[in-house]
Amino acid sequence: MLRICIDKNRGWRGLAKAYVYEQEDTGLCKKQHEMIFSFSQDVWEDLLKGFIVLQDKDTYYVFEFNNTDRLPKPTQQRSVLIKNFRGEIVNSWKFSKTAWTSESLPHGHYDKISHFVRNSNNHTTSDWNCIGIRVIPEI
Repeated sequence: MLRICIDKNRGWRGLAKAYVYEQEDTGLCKKQHEMIFSFSQDVWEDLLKGFIVLQDKDTYYVFEFNNTDRLPKPTQQRSVLIKNFRGEIVNSWKFSKTAWTSESLPHGHYDKISHFVRNSNNHTTSDWNCIGIRVIPEI
């Protein structure tokens, strides 16, 4: 069974971490995808509807997940903390980065990938930000 975990920590300055993992019958978890991302308004709205786009070098992955009632409400700010959100992946799709166009993808998937790519603060595609930096003030 594929599951998703999303965490947004206050010290991450608007960033969140998502990872998809497979939970085996023995209880062990094997990570499939992991990424640091940020929230443009469109990405935030997709997330609240139960969709997230992750990427690797050559591929975009669109995941649909359940348990969205455990996410913040649509009227809350995007800066709200998301602590250990867990959901089950109910559908997933895989698209080549070189072949996604509005004509080749179902309308909803094209929009979600487009929102991900156009994410205005560019954390989703920044090479240096693939690790996640926690900001801790020193006193």
